[in-house]
Amino acid sequence: MVPVVAPEPPRLLSPAEVAARCGLGHAPSDEQAGVVSAPVDRPLVVVAGAGSGKTETMAARVAWLVANQLVAPEAVLGLTFTRKAASELNARVRLRLGALATHPDTDPALRERLAVAAPTVATYHGYAASIVAEHGLRIGVEPGSGVLGPAMCWGQAATAVAGHTGDMSDVALGLVTTTEDVLQLAAELGEHDITPAQLRAWTARFEAQLRGYPDAGKKKGPYAEVLKVLVRQRARVALLPMVEAFEARKRAAGAIDYADQVSFAARVAVTSAEVGRRERARWRVVLLDEYQDTSVGQLRMLEALFGGPGGHPVLAVGDPRQSIYGWRGASAGTIERFARTFPGTPERPAERLTLSTSWRNDRAVLAIANAVSAMLPEPAVPLPDLTASRVAGAGGVHVGLYETVDEETNALADRLAAEWDRTTPRRPTIAVLARRRAQLPGIAAALRVRGLPVEVVGLGGLLDVPEVSDVVATLRVLVDPTAGDALGRLLTGARWRIGPRDLATLEARSRALVRERGTAAPVEDATPPEPGAPASPAPPRERGSIIEALDDLGRPEAYSAEGHRRLRRLANELSALRSRLGEPLPDLVDEVVRTLGLETELASHPDVTPGGARTHLDALHEVAAEFSELAELPSLPAFLGYLADAEVRERGLEPGEVAVNPEAVQLLTGHSAKGLEWDVVAVPGMTVGQFPAKGDASDSWIRDPGAVPVDLRATDRAELPRLHLPVPGSGDQAAVRDALDDYVAEWKDFGLAEEIRLGYVAVTRAKHVLLCSGSWWRDGKTVCGPSSLLLAVKAACEDGAGVVGTWADPPDEDAENPALAEWPVGIWPADPLSSGRRRALSAAAELVAASEPHPLTERALGAEDDPLVADWLRDADLLLRERAEHSRGVVEVPLPAHLS
Repeated sequence: MVPVVAPEPPRLLSPAEVAARCGLGHAPSDEQAGVVSAPVDRPLVVVAGAGSGKTETMAARVAWLVANQLVAPEAVLGLTFTRKAASELNARVRLRLGALATHPDTDPALRERLAVAAPTVATYHGYAASIVAEHGLRIGVEPGSGVLGPAMCWGQAATAVAGHTGDMSDVALGLVTTTEDVLQLAAELGEHDITPAQLRAWTARFEAQLRGYPDAGKKKGPYAEVLKVLVRQRARVALLPMVEAFEARKRAAGAIDYADQVSFAARVAVTSAEVGRRERARWRVVLLDEYQDTSVGQLRMLEALFGGPGGHPVLAVGDPRQSIYGWRGASAGTIERFARTFPGTPERPAERLTLSTSWRNDRAVLAIANAVSAMLPEPAVPLPDLTASRVAGAGGVHVGLYETVDEETNALADRLAAEWDRTTPRRPTIAVLARRRAQLPGIAAALRVRGLPVEVVGLGGLLDVPEVSDVVATLRVLVDPTAGDALGRLLTGARWRIGPRDLATLEARSRALVRERGTAAPVEDATPPEPGAPASPAPPRERGSIIEALDDLGRPEAYSAEGHRRLRRLANELSALRSRLGEPLPDLVDEVVRTLGLETELASHPDVTPGGARTHLDALHEVAAEFSELAELPSLPAFLGYLADAEVRERGLEPGEVAVNPEAVQLLTGHSAKGLEWDVVAVPGMTVGQFPAKGDASDSWIRDPGAVPVDLRATDRAELPRLHLPVPGSGDQAAVRDALDDYVAEWKDFGLAEEIRLGYVAVTRAKHVLLCSGSWWRDGKTVCGPSSLLLAVKAACEDGAGVVGTWADPPDEDAENPALAEWPVGIWPADPLSSGRRRALSAAAELVAASEPHPLTERALGAEDDPLVADWLRDADLLLRERAEHSRGVVEVPLPAHLS
């Protein structure tokens, strides 16, 4: 009998051979090849450092699996966070498989299959939406529900808050803050699968525990801090009826939001084992991009579908050093927990691989990145430093410390202007990454003065654009009599140019109107207080409103003739706009644009193309249209609240899909820069308390009503700081206070680690040139100085990574902030010209001044062809005469800070 010999399995193509068949001019590195050809019978997690080519490696992995026929192309699922990332991964995969399909050595059967089948690449939210659409009825969710964007969600939540008639005594917050908390709490309840009833029950138990300590309830002493914590817990419970109203409004509209997509998909996956069996049979290989950024809800969904003891071949790629979204449920510990989430089988347990070679950064930038990552706590499994690729250049790093923010900003603008002027071999891409949105307007202004094109990314950046700011200021004036700052912007702007004397008269008129109302006769039959009874609290003192004074100017002779005429014209315009407040928000926005004449002004600007003139105004129209969608009567105050929220928040409202713009210097926050890269990156504001941001517990559950308590979070509870209170009856007030102090200290350390990771993300966005800076003084009375991040960058530069430029000495102990020493000075009247037109006009004026006795005339400057210039010159001439008449300087005057 002849023994039967089993045929040898076919030899697998190597990653280099597959790359050659796919028409690539390069093969994967040894490190990448190890990931590409890793076993396909177990879960794998790849710790991929910044710029290490994870997208390229994932695409190569798919091509290798398909080329060796280890998996069918249509059985591969790839998940990423953004549509941009999904598009990039999909394009790379299709390019390889397309080349593979035409290669003569490819198996004919595989070529036929590749002609009709391809892998699926989607976003995490998109995949969750498909689960809900297909299986939502299992949990009572109708298929085909509309999806609300951020603006629509804000409108629905604001309507629910404004319509709430219940007890609000525990919610001492305004519409904007309350709406933000309602949205956050609704999202977190869904994320962690917590019901309002569970939250109410936990809060009752927590309050009973706090009440069980000796002397509980005293408002003085150590227990005062406990009472503050208790107030926040009550505020969270008080928000629940508005959260429930918000959810009811979505159900009535047949809609869900992005948070619902994930929470509903997780609920489907957890409650229905059949869905998991179907998905595992459909997707034989699953790739998870940016795994460290997955939220708790996304992890619950993925674990229920592909995790557990089955050993499904999941390949997760991520970097714990880039985990910067802890505030939305992501965690640096997600990668450390991978072997528990996707354990594999005893014979084929989960494995961990690394990619540590950076293909993005030059060597100097990598030295800074490694110095920053060294500041992080040591993880359970050590992470390797980033190493330079064989094609990396030397790069350049420059670090500086200045006395004031103004000096820092001007030095930064000068350096970026020099970088922008470099055109060999091409003009570099440039970005400024700030920790706080509030830093961006000043930097943008300095760059524009130097003639650089600027893009401030995101909705908050849109609100910084001058024409959009004018529209929003007008909208505020229409509905808010206290918006004096908004009216001040209009009055002192290039269109109306009201002088300082007329502004002072308008302010005096607003105070006079208050006094006139205060002289009304008292009510004679008012009941006098009982003898010895405590005095009633004094009513709040009414403040004057210049918006009200604009509608009742008083005596015309109190103003200059031209100033009174302009104020009346503005009042009439605002009155006409108020008559149209009932119109849809997008139409109202367009009407304000037409009334302000912005379309004509922008179209006539010499540096703007006709097609680009309305870009920012059209964007504002789209935001208003999105806000109005699915809302019966979206109010203008709610819309303005949404815009105000977008303007001040640091981490969201999300800017959406951000792309590198080679035609402008881009300004954005570090959170928005994730996944992007530029040739030149500046990271300003590395000062104490700003970057890293000042750590406190304000965004933890003990102080933030929008955050759910850690004890109710099942997935990531072990990784978060915990409040360990003594057992009631065994501890006194001091023990409770000590427990709170310990928790706050632990939360500060937790927050500092995320700030350092954000710094790591920021510096690794730079391919060739990195600029880091800070200042001793910001905008307050306290000295700031270099932060730990800036000192780490300086130390690395001193070790040879870069250049330490200006490094200002510490100010004297009794020194004051130079920025607060005097009022800022402005030129009056406001100059309506851009810097380029002003320079040209000034040059012409100098030529004429030598021969003409009155250079500030239309004829002398040839301004009759520019009505705007002529109007400005008439004002200047008028004010020069006023100076002679009143013996006061009015061409250059100190302006109040809010008007400068």
